[in-house]
Amino acid sequence: MALFRCEHLTKIIDDYRLNDINFNIEPGTVMGLVGINGTGKTTLIRSILGSYNLDETIDDRGELFLNEKHYRKDATEYKSKIAYVLHENPFYKFMSSLEIGEVYGPYYKDFNIEKYRNLLKEFEIPEKKMISKLSKGQSIRMQLAFALSYPALLYVMDEPVGNLDVEFRDRFYDTVRDIVSNEQSSVILSSHLVTELENVADDLLWIGRTDNCGYIRYTGRIDYFKDCFRVLSVAKEKAGDIPKDMIMGENKNETHNECLLYERSGDFASRLPQEYQADARYADLQEIMYFVDKK
Repeated sequence: MALFRCEHLTKIIDDYRLNDINFNIEPGTVMGLVGINGTGKTTLIRSILGSYNLDETIDDRGELFLNEKHYRKDATEYKSKIAYVLHENPFYKFMSSLEIGEVYGPYYKDFNIEKYRNLLKEFEIPEKKMISKLSKGQSIRMQLAFALSYPALLYVMDEPVGNLDVEFRDRFYDTVRDIVSNEQSSVILSSHLVTELENVADDLLWIGRTDNCGYIRYTGRIDYFKDCFRVLSVAKEKAGDIPKDMIMGENKNETHNECLLYERSGDFASRLPQEYQADARYADLQEIMYFVDKK
């Protein structure tokens, strides 16, 4: 049974529509959330957290369930089992880090203030320093300390790693994997650092955009997704040998075309001319996104 379900979520912000988003997250899973700027990743995250209400009077719609608790009918139970680390710190900026734990912690069942204080110390966050005075990296570490101080089921993380130093970034990814190691909790992790993300995520949710509408390009296992793509560099005069319906995007220069090839079954041997099969290599996630979005 899925830990989290998003069913037919549509959210309208001004003239932009995040349209009919459907996905599930199984327990013990890290889902990577990707897409170019403006596709609606943060809108999706804020909808999941409840920061954005679904207003049916403007054609918003959809259902969200966490451990079968409905985001609206069971709002208290739903929200109490979500933890978050966001690019912009959501806590009151004129409170200290310790006051955040003392004031907001009791809203979450089994919040452990002593664990929170120990994590602040471990992450080198001064207890008495106001949120507004924290650096970006400190702000992320402070939120992470809060998120780890109570037993959440879903951890939602919106662009948390960009302002972390390299050493703590590695530690952050280790923490993400630790969260899901109990096979009970799951993580949604949004990041522009796609190369790093594909090394920690199990599933992928890729949001695309056409005009003023955001939609799902792909949702599912990353390994299956990547197995459907290859990159091939072919001499310009030989480019016509490649089946046109396999080419998802191209980089062209005077002598060669570098092509992103797609075959849904992953069976490239059955369609790609034999002389090119040895030269076709697996594409990484960043390359796939680049070619597709460029196209």
